[in-house]
Amino acid sequence: MKKKIFYLNKYFFYYVFVLLFFLFIFWFFSYNRSGFLVANKNIFLFLISYVLEIILSVDNVFVWFIIFKKFNIPILFQKKILLYGLFGAFILRSIIFYCGSIFFKKFHWLFYLFGVFFILTGIKTIFFPNIENSENKSIKFLWIYKIFRITKNIHGENFFVKIKDKIFITPLFLCLICIELSDIMFSLDSIPAIFSITTNVFIIFSANVFAVLGLRFTYLLTSFMLKRFPIMQHVLSFVLIFIGIKILIEKFLVLPIFFTLIFILISFLIIFLMSKFISFK
Repeated sequence: MKKKIFYLNKYFFYYVFVLLFFLFIFWFFSYNRSGFLVANKNIFLFLISYVLEIILSVDNVFVWFIIFKKFNIPILFQKKILLYGLFGAFILRSIIFYCGSIFFKKFHWLFYLFGVFFILTGIKTIFFPNIENSENKSIKFLWIYKIFRITKNIHGENFFVKIKDKIFITPLFLCLICIELSDIMFSLDSIPAIFSITTNVFIIFSANVFAVLGLRFTYLLTSFMLKRFPIMQHVLSFVLIFIGIKILIEKFLVLPIFFTLIFILISFLIIFLMSKFISFK
């Protein structure tokens, strides 16, 4: 436990240090090029874009919990997947920046399937927690396992393994693909919102880079909290149901940007206070 706390503190220290160093360098070059007012304006636009990206993508953190849980990925390997996912997220978001989200809008109906899935998962976790083990076993019989050569078990940190002169995909690689797809899905809402604040590509991309890094720390911190306080699993269930409902009603009602963050914070607070008086199993 102490080792994990030290890891989180170390990661947070490096993250804040790099962020502050970037802000100083960015302000310095903006100041030399365009003057004091423009430099301050650029920093202000960056901070707004950064905070907005974090808020709009915080849903993604809770979806990662479900993905890792479905594939039974140990915490040790989760760190590797998130690390590799960083590079994938940077590349995919860059493509979205320059190509737009026209292609994804054609398949917007997929979002509603995700919404239904999140709601059902949240309800199952609350009312039927005991069927989780049988569900984890059934995932090995999904259609994708019948089409591709995929191992049923994890082989260390390997994404691919060679068995009898044949290359097999491991569940670790499938989990990585799901993490990347979820990142794309949740970035489609945040990127247009940031473009409404500024059209400076450098500010938008750099804000996304630090937001992606920040989301990784947010996941590690939330994971630690769930391990330390198992009751927080109920928060995860409520948030998943909220995310699903938000996706399904977005065509009729667009919730304010900060509403998601407020809902998550209030959920954490209520469940934590209830834990002081009620014994959850």
